[in-house]
Amino acid sequence: MISIRNILFFTNENLKQLKKKRATLLLLFLFPVFLIGLLVGLAAGLLIPAENSPIRVALIDEDQTKESKLISSLLTEMASGKNYIEIFPASREEAEQLISKNEISTFFSLPKNFTADLYEGESVTIPMVGNPSRPIDSFIAKQLVDSLARYIAAAQANILVINDYAKETPMPREERMEMMFEQFVDFTLFTLGKDKLLDEEVLKNSATSSPMNYFMLSGWFIVFSVWLLSFYIALVDVESKSMATRMKLFGVSVGQRVAGRLIVSLFVSSLLAGFTFFILINLLQIEFYAVDMMRFGLFGLLYAFILLSGIALIGIWIPGKKIVLFLQCIFVFSAVLVSGALIPTLYFPQSFQNLLSYLFSPIALRWMMDLVLEGRNYANYTALVIYSFSASLVLWISFSLKERWRQ
Repeated sequence: MISIRNILFFTNENLKQLKKKRATLLLLFLFPVFLIGLLVGLAAGLLIPAENSPIRVALIDEDQTKESKLISSLLTEMASGKNYIEIFPASREEAEQLISKNEISTFFSLPKNFTADLYEGESVTIPMVGNPSRPIDSFIAKQLVDSLARYIAAAQANILVINDYAKETPMPREERMEMMFEQFVDFTLFTLGKDKLLDEEVLKNSATSSPMNYFMLSGWFIVFSVWLLSFYIALVDVESKSMATRMKLFGVSVGQRVAGRLIVSLFVSSLLAGFTFFILINLLQIEFYAVDMMRFGLFGLLYAFILLSGIALIGIWIPGKKIVLFLQCIFVFSAVLVSGALIPTLYFPQSFQNLLSYLFSPIALRWMMDLVLEGRNYANYTALVIYSFSASLVLWISFSLKERWRQ
């Protein structure tokens, strides 16, 4: 009971200290907004291509069979008339020359013996070369090629089953091969003829389909993170060494003082973030209902608590005020960077992208993006709740150990 009373006391005192520093509050509110706005605008201008320029992909047919020509013509026709991707046939020499001039994003080929391997049950590979100057476009094209490879593998499985049964009949080989080709045509028309391949893999990308909304929401996320760090540091600076000594003599624990700072930082930063987010969704003209706001707000609170817990842990265990401040800034910058707010995760190495689903900041930002940009009507808080519980447990253990060492 005494601990709760002390925490509430320090929470109230921290709020009073912030009210006295109105100039500091105004600076903490405005400076991150202008700074992050400039950084995000610069990143958006450098990383996102012009909306009217489609992703140009060259297709090389080295097999030159009926089947490979069918796939080439279907892909070319499907992409024609679309404003987000353009696929056109080319020779290997032409494709290499175009990619060296930065005129295409990538090229892929249907290699020699493509059809023979398809009918014989051998693994079919589709080689692809990306443009290092256009990593986002190359990544999206890779998703397209991966999707094409999955469809071809499914077609191959069906054709092989039919071929195995046909071999047990007295059907001539020429007639059997013709039947397999007909099955291949039917399956190819079914999977590619309704734009499933392109629309499914290319359009579902927030960073490229709606870059303005993506980077404005990313900017808000970065500003929110900076506010959390700034207010926590401001409250630490308020507390002098003499005050800390007197509180120690009166039996006030480190945990109670840190908890008070954490609560005030979380409350003030969340209040400002909620106000600016309401303005943001109105500027972007996004339909966001009360239930959506509750889901989004819960993700924001969980993210803020986890981030503040990390900031507080650094202050508890690391000696030296300047070192603590440096490490806290590095921690927040790292959380923002891996989240994809400053640089879209499409730019990260593929091996590192697999780790992002286990980190708290990418999880939080991904769900926020889905709720705002994709219109998700459900949410999964499991990962962030586990992170929050773990952070609370580590904080409690740290407070306990710190108090024992002080005694």
